[in-house]
Amino acid sequence: METTLTIRLSKSQRELLRRRAAAGKQSESSLVREIIDREMQRGFDFERVRHLVGSITSPRRHWEKDSWRKHIRQRNWRS
Repeated sequence: METTLTIRLSKSQRELLRRRAAAGKQSESSLVREIIDREMQRGFDFERVRHLVGSITSPRRHWEKDSWRKHIRQRNWRS
């Protein structure tokens, strides 16, 4: 291994990791590397959703009632 990464897990996450690694007869580190590799290969295919960008709208009356409206508008530079 070339580098070390330290992460914090909840007790329940650590127990699940321990059990799954034991079931597969592998170390926890090996299992984590396997999961990371699988997820990184899977990636996110933006091309599958590109046609939806900017196309989802809703009537203003829905936004007026939405408690998240202010939160979203503060973070949306186009608003």
